[in-house]
Amino acid sequence: AACARALRPPAPRRQRATARPVFDFFQKAGDDFSKFVEERARQDALKLAKFTEGLEKSRAAFLSDLGGIFDGGAAKSLDETLDALEDALLAADIGAATTDAVLGDVRAAAEASGECGEADVTAALRGRMAAALEKGGNAALAKAETGPTVILVLGANGMGKTTTIGKLARRLKEEAGQRVLVAACDTFRAAAVDQLAEWAKRAAVDVVVPDEGVASPSAAAYKAADVAMGRKAVEEPYAFGGGGLEPYDVLVVDTSGRLVNDAKLTAELAKIRRTLEKQIPGAPHDSLLVVDAAVGRNAVDQARGWQKDVGVTGLAVTKLDGTARAGFVVSVVEDLGIPVKLVGVGEKLDDLRDFDKSAFVDSLLDVRAADVADLEQRFAALAAERAAAPP
Repeated sequence: AACARALRPPAPRRQRATARPVFDFFQKAGDDFSKFVEERARQDALKLAKFTEGLEKSRAAFLSDLGGIFDGGAAKSLDETLDALEDALLAADIGAATTDAVLGDVRAAAEASGECGEADVTAALRGRMAAALEKGGNAALAKAETGPTVILVLGANGMGKTTTIGKLARRLKEEAGQRVLVAACDTFRAAAVDQLAEWAKRAAVDVVVPDEGVASPSAAAYKAADVAMGRKAVEEPYAFGGGGLEPYDVLVVDTSGRLVNDAKLTAELAKIRRTLEKQIPGAPHDSLLVVDAAVGRNAVDQARGWQKDVGVTGLAVTKLDGTARAGFVVSVVEDLGIPVKLVGVGEKLDDLRDFDKSAFVDSLLDVRAADVADLEQRFAALAAERAAAPP
């Protein structure tokens, strides 16, 4: 009888009492996931809209020049069309290599079929610009396998370096949920430390400043590395992110903003890099060069110098919303093989965005999602015609 009682199945009423909470749990989990997906889609749409809006000046100028080539006026010869197209592309700072590739596609298509319309030109532009941007490689920010990820930020004065650091710190904290530390290693400009501290305060992250009377940038970097590893705490009143002795996920290092041909600057940056590497394995994991989009094609020459003398792993392009020459992004990536990782498209704290290659090209050319498949087919046909054309 005792065995019979032990093996007796539970009462039905008890089963019903436990089934409902389990069902409610899975239903709530499903609802939460649906809300997460909806919110993520909404945020992605807002980011794309902001990115598209930020390219308005460049898009308007570029499309106006292209439209003038196919405005329905007097018929142009192929050479006249190509000359006008070349002028438009170079005026947009697209770069010589991509311009030559586009012109070659258009000429091959026109000679093969007897005509080449605006849609073919758009397809060639879209395909060649996308191919050029791929030469930069991975555009994602680097991440250390263990310990803090160290991001060294470089650039001349006036490029928006301090602003970029503040916006980047805010993004890493708010969107990635990371514990972020900023290091003020620009000890040469009197207001640099105070300006960076103000941006850190706005972003609600901790900042390490040089010790009083210490003018050595590498000494400031050493101190910042100690704090980032959790060996010492950030000092008041600079614990805008809460402070404490916990290690940080990311250390963003500001550097002196002078021209790259300054030999003293080059030596100083090399020492900062050595200091960080000794303190944190693999550091710096990213070396971002900040360039102002208004500089246009001249940014290529600047970046080439920084890449050669200091080492650059990616670009952060500021003030993209204020220029009509956003095409320089294509030329700097193609010429140097450095990816654009971040772009600034406004003045607000959240106006620093990841660089999306496809979104950039389609926004610049005003390509609708519904037209993408047709343009890809056209480009494939153009490439085939060019390959089949006699040398």
